[in-house]
Amino acid sequence: MLTYLITGATSGLGLQVARRLAHQAEHHLILPVRDALRGETLGQHLRASGAARVSTPLLDLASLRSVAAFLEAIAQDAGSELDGVLLNAGTQSATQLAFTVDGTEATFAINHLAHHLLIKGLLGRLGRSAWVGWTASGTHDPREILARLFGFRGARYSSAARLAKGDFGAGVSVTQACKDAYATSKLCNIVSARVFATRYSQSANFFSFDPGLMPGTGLAREQGQAAQWLWRNVLPRLAVVLPGTSSAAKSSAVLTALLTGQVRAAYNGAYFNYTGQALEPAPLATEPWVATT
Repeated sequence: MLTYLITGATSGLGLQVARRLAHQAEHHLILPVRDALRGETLGQHLRASGAARVSTPLLDLASLRSVAAFLEAIAQDAGSELDGVLLNAGTQSATQLAFTVDGTEATFAINHLAHHLLIKGLLGRLGRSAWVGWTASGTHDPREILARLFGFRGARYSSAARLAKGDFGAGVSVTQACKDAYATSKLCNIVSARVFATRYSQSANFFSFDPGLMPGTGLAREQGQAAQWLWRNVLPRLAVVLPGTSSAAKSSAVLTALLTGQVRAAYNGAYFNYTGQALEPAPLATEPWVATT
C-alpha cells in the first residue's frame, strides 16, 4: 500500500487528485485539514471511492505552531514512508492583504512558507522513490498573456523578508499587491522545487506544476460577488477556447501522473504545465540570488 500526503484536499484540484488516487488502488491518503468535521466527511467520501485508509490530521498552514505540532505528531507515528507529497493548499486575497497569527502576509505564509517548513520536516519520512510536488502558477511569468489579462504582471520577488511583510513597493495599489503576492508565492514554489532537487536529489524527485486557469474552482472565493459569479458560470464555458485554461478534472489527471511517477522530465526539479509538458519558468525563477534571499 502506497502512502500519499496532500494539502488542500478538501476541494478543487487537491480533492480531484485524492479521488484519482482513491480510485486507482488501495492507497493510504494523509489529508491534513483545518476542520475536523470536514475532514471526517472527506475521509468517508474517499474510503467509499476505494481508498484503503484515509487520515485527516489537523493542520492550519496559517500557523507555524500548527505546522510544528503536525510534524511532531507525524514524527511519533511509526507508520509507513511517504511515497508522494503534494503541497497544494493555497489562498489568494482580492481586496486586502491579510496576515496570519504569526504576523506574516497570509498568501506567502500559506502558499509557500508553511509548505517549505512542512516538506523540510518530512524529508526523513520520504521513500527512496518518492515524488514531491508544489502547485505553482503561470501568473509568476510576466510573459503569460492570459495572466496579464487578469491583472497579473508576474512575480515581484525582492526578498523573503519583504514578502512576509506584504511589501511590494511604494505606489502599488492594494488590489495589485494582492495579485503580486499570489504570483510571487507561486514563483517561490517553483524555486523550492529546483532548490530541493539540487540539495536533496538522493531523497526524492521534486517538481512544480502549473494547473492552468481553472474556472469554477474555489480560488475566487475572496473575490466580489460579481467576479465569483463570472468565475463559476461564465468562464468555465469559455475555458475550451481560452489558451492557458484547464479544469480541475483535466489538470488533476496530469498532476496525479506526476505524483505517481508516470510522467517525468529529464531532470529533477522540473516545472510542468497542465498538459504535462516540462517548461522553463520565468527567468527570475532561475536567478541564483532568488534562492538565497
